[in-house]
Amino acid sequence: MRSFYVIVALVLLFVSSVNSSPSVSFPELLAMAESDPQSLMRARAEASRQNLPLNILTKERVMFDAKGVENGKVIYAVFTNLADVYSGGFTAFYEEVAQMYNPLESRIDYGNGRIVDNTGGMYNPVISSYRGGEKYLMVPDWTFDRVYLFNSTNGDLLDTAFIQHSNPNLQSPKHALQLHTGRHVVVSDQISDLVQKFDTNGTYSGFYAPAGGVNTAILDNIRGIRFMPNRYLLVTVGSGASQNMIQQFDTAGNHVGAFITSNLNSPFDIMYRQGDMLVTNSSGTTRISKFTHDGVFISAFYSGSSIAFPQQMMQHANGNVIVAGFSSPSGLIIFDSTGNYIRTLTGVTGNRSVYQLGNGHYITTNSTGVHEIDSASGALVRTIVTGANYQYVSEYIPGLILSSGTNSAIAEGFRLGQNYPNPFNPATTVSFSVGKKSDVSLIVYDISGKEVATLASGTYEAGDYETVFDAGAANSLPSGVYFYRLTAGSFSETKRMTLLK
Repeated sequence: MRSFYVIVALVLLFVSSVNSSPSVSFPELLAMAESDPQSLMRARAEASRQNLPLNILTKERVMFDAKGVENGKVIYAVFTNLADVYSGGFTAFYEEVAQMYNPLESRIDYGNGRIVDNTGGMYNPVISSYRGGEKYLMVPDWTFDRVYLFNSTNGDLLDTAFIQHSNPNLQSPKHALQLHTGRHVVVSDQISDLVQKFDTNGTYSGFYAPAGGVNTAILDNIRGIRFMPNRYLLVTVGSGASQNMIQQFDTAGNHVGAFITSNLNSPFDIMYRQGDMLVTNSSGTTRISKFTHDGVFISAFYSGSSIAFPQQMMQHANGNVIVAGFSSPSGLIIFDSTGNYIRTLTGVTGNRSVYQLGNGHYITTNSTGVHEIDSASGALVRTIVTGANYQYVSEYIPGLILSSGTNSAIAEGFRLGQNYPNPFNPATTVSFSVGKKSDVSLIVYDISGKEVATLASGTYEAGDYETVFDAGAANSLPSGVYFYRLTAGSFSETKRMTLLK
């Protein structure tokens, strides 16, 4: 009789073990995979070894994604709301997951291109036929190791493989940036520990930084990248010997030393502003640090509790700073120009990125998709594409890419960008690039040719610049069409913008 009770106890212990849930919480699992993508790669490798799905999408729009391993068992993040991911999200082992979905009504990804789709194609991306325009948006994808292309005006998806699947060159692509000249895009990759280079046909061109190849003493677990005005590249580092630093590389990708070595705690994104630069930190009490353009620490931009795990930033035309908050409290968090908290937009959570479209809405990414939200209310407008881990948003401007180099001024790096937003009320941002040290003027004219504002005047070093044109308050300009002209040395270009009050 005693042996019977022992057997029953062992069976109950086994059943309890099989049916138990992971000890890691949903927010912890997401943060762990985000900070250390190696843990995500281990989860995917273990799922493949056990012939388990890497990702499941159901007709009920529930997503199961392999993100961790506990005691040899794959942990899935369960997303019950593909936009507001912290609403109802939880963790589960596959034994639990198997009870929650119907494989005959799901899209199941086993990795290495092996996908079984029984949803009738409901998750197939909708590709827009629109191909005009001066500016597009690049968004890397961790799941399929490629870079998507979107319309910068309305957010429509244009290409799912602008930079094609390129493993092992891309294993967790985080941030894509266009080189100032030539037909190339550079992509920071967290797993390969390199900034990789591709041409705009998606063909791999080799590593960009470090120029000599992998050197984990310099770059290890890299995140956001940013070109300086002198076109040197800054790279945030999250692990290894250079943990909590920003490294600097020249235009050939040669390492020229550490740019920032203190007052950072797991840095993610870098944003230049007039007079300073901001860096987001995923850990520590200083959520956003402020430095001079020379990398000297000024102060904490924000240290409060209204944001956790901040990632990509953007500056609004009115000076406000909008930050993607990945961990709860999550959403798009808005600060004024000095770091005072204003409010949070929560239509999408688990945010990695933020960019304001030409239509005034924000485009943002998370672990489940690319989403468009209303910039006033924060309400979800639509999910543009789903089913993968999407990362930072950055601009791609075909006008910078010349096949023949017939326009020598543009080929040398001179450019006048289209203002955004456009139409605008009352302020809009104008960007321009100076290829070499030049006398620069940027002037706004009304439709009659009368000068109404000077946005830039003086000698500028080579680099990229942004300025804000405010048609309200001091200018009090009426609605209508205006023109702005950039003159820099022998280069001159004029563009049109519309003020709607």
